[in-house]
Amino acid sequence: MEDSQKDILNAFNGILDNLVDGEKYDTLPPKGPIDLPFASVEEEELRSIDQDIYGEDEEDGMLVSSDRIKVVESAAIKEVLLPDSNALDGLNVIGIVGANNRIITTSFHLILSRSSIVNFRYTKGFEKPYFYTKSRESSALLVLDSNIFDSAYSLHTYNELIDKTDSPIYDHLVKSKGKPFIFKYNHEKFKKAPASQSLGLAVKFQHSLELLSLVDVNIADKNPLVCIKDGALFSNSSKPSDIQNGLQKLFSWSKKNKTFIALSSKITDSRVLINTLNAHPHLIEEYFPNQHITTGIINSFGTDALLLKKILKPGYRTPLIEYIEKTREPIIQKEGYGGLKPLTCYYHKRSKPYSFIRIEVPKFMWEENKEQVEFAISIAIWQFELGGDRPLVIKTAAERCVLDHEHWVIEQQMKAAFEKKKLGLIEF
Repeated sequence: MEDSQKDILNAFNGILDNLVDGEKYDTLPPKGPIDLPFASVEEEELRSIDQDIYGEDEEDGMLVSSDRIKVVESAAIKEVLLPDSNALDGLNVIGIVGANNRIITTSFHLILSRSSIVNFRYTKGFEKPYFYTKSRESSALLVLDSNIFDSAYSLHTYNELIDKTDSPIYDHLVKSKGKPFIFKYNHEKFKKAPASQSLGLAVKFQHSLELLSLVDVNIADKNPLVCIKDGALFSNSSKPSDIQNGLQKLFSWSKKNKTFIALSSKITDSRVLINTLNAHPHLIEEYFPNQHITTGIINSFGTDALLLKKILKPGYRTPLIEYIEKTREPIIQKEGYGGLKPLTCYYHKRSKPYSFIRIEVPKFMWEENKEQVEFAISIAIWQFELGGDRPLVIKTAAERCVLDHEHWVIEQQMKAAFEKKKLGLIEF
């Protein structure tokens, strides 16, 4: 068992030791957490639960102006050739993925989050296979009932966020050193369900840990490297400052034959292609020749997936498109961060069951070395074809990211603690 796993399994021991005695609890009048000095979930984290993973445009339903969207390659769809053994020799392929889990009671929620990174090195000679994995974890407590703990329980939590409502979480993940973060339920939020508030926090921690995993990528190795992150390049559940703190490390990859790719099969609400065709109507004839398709028809579709079925053949991708949703624009507006702006393309899986993926790559990497980015895209697609429903390296990382066992162990610890304190009315 890794030390990090031991940490998360024991993270709540001190808190559970400070559960109030059942007889005392029964005599106390009901009291919510409103007066506690702890931070609570932010509105943007709650809104992100219902949003597409790529964020949203404030202009949904309206035409996006042409100056906000640009096709950076020729408009023709492009066949993706899978790499041969020579291209793979010495290549490092890295996958980053995250997960979260929660143990929910009527009085408090325990939140578990983890990110895992896996590195495959491919060789064609007699070198030994090279493979490693590393995980990062965090935990948090969401308090709903002020009576459930004795006063000393906060000695066992990370309290740097107390009295702070707008603090970036990225730096605190390093400082917490395994201690659970502490938050309180806030009845004034627009999503009042406690489960929604703990979910917003769980996703926030998961995505921040994924960004923190970039620290674990070895860029000193001279071999070429393609890093594939599961999901969007910019998480819509993370604060812009957290995303900037995490992704700024990519600038140190400059001119080192290292490429970062974000990849997701969740394109149900994605509208990059729709917005592109509306902004540049002359492209409609490129993809739908002599079919009399208008911008009105294009704009009536709710998802790119319907258009991709008509445009792409198996094994082909769309050209890269420079575009960012409105809700994610603050990330690149800070001076020096414009190079992180995503370039986006879609790919049609070549084998059944057919599906589409959305790929994003930072703009500065394309501007530095287009051939290198083309190669990285082909590697990400090759991994996707190998994995079937997601890249093979991501599937491998995801297997190491599951928190079901930790959920079960901590739940048993909680049940034992409740029984010891005779807190029979607390329900899971």
